[in-house]
Amino acid sequence: MFRIMILGLLAVSFISEISSAPLSTSPNPATTVRDTLLKRAEPGTGDDDFPDTEPHPNPLDQVETAFNDAFELASYVLDFIDDDIDIFPHYFNGRDRAGVKNVFLAIFGTTNIPENPSVSNDLLANIHVQRQDTEGLCASDARTLAYMHDGETEHPTIILCDTAFKKKAVTPLKGVDPHNDQDKAKWYLTCEPLKENGHVSYLMNTLGATLLHEYFHFDGLAASVFGGPIIDQANANGEPIGYGPVQVYDSLNKDLAPFNADSYTYYALHNLWHVLCQHDFEAPRPGIDDADPDCGGQACSS
Repeated sequence: MFRIMILGLLAVSFISEISSAPLSTSPNPATTVRDTLLKRAEPGTGDDDFPDTEPHPNPLDQVETAFNDAFELASYVLDFIDDDIDIFPHYFNGRDRAGVKNVFLAIFGTTNIPENPSVSNDLLANIHVQRQDTEGLCASDARTLAYMHDGETEHPTIILCDTAFKKKAVTPLKGVDPHNDQDKAKWYLTCEPLKENGHVSYLMNTLGATLLHEYFHFDGLAASVFGGPIIDQANANGEPIGYGPVQVYDSLNKDLAPFNADSYTYYALHNLWHVLCQHDFEAPRPGIDDADPDCGGQACSS
């Protein structure tokens, strides 16, 4: 457990630094999250979509930090899920706790607590991340942050829409000075706006969470846990019923929650910011906490 918590302690230390939040930190944390994660299997990016150009941070820097942030989200869940009686019940049935835990453990390539946090599921390296909107979903729907293509195959693709890059980072981002107030406000998500809002909200969303959501759609990673693919739930008319904080917090039928990607994503986000900000967030408010201006005033889809 200690080894996997190293990731969380790094985030606590960094968030404390950039937000001046009174958070506890490890006495001997590793120097950076990126150093800790160098050995991880991560999705690949292409030079055409993500050239490493000046100035920094560029979209490649944002995606590489988002890979780290996605692992942070999963590691925080694994640190707290066994004893979580406050947040977990808003998203899942208690009887599904072990399965939900195994879905997050699948990100690390195991169904037991990992021995080493620098080892992740090798299948993540089969994912290709690109910006080219091959199916036109970014262009046709303002709500779309990202989508997965060929998630049922061994080599799926995650397409990140331009809107996704409006979502901020949690852990260190190349080319950004965390001590510069302008940089901090532009590039990092901190506790101040979340605590001021006080509710589970789209404000908690990050680029790393967008990637994590898409990982859940990769059948090879986690579909076997509950015996079916993790999708974006919709009603009989095809209307979404499982997107955003309002739909997944005490609203979606909890029998469907194990098969709904945003249920995992917002559970992880709620847990992360509860710990980092040391704040008890209230229930999301319809029309307020799901009205993301980055997605046309609606809950984002991915």
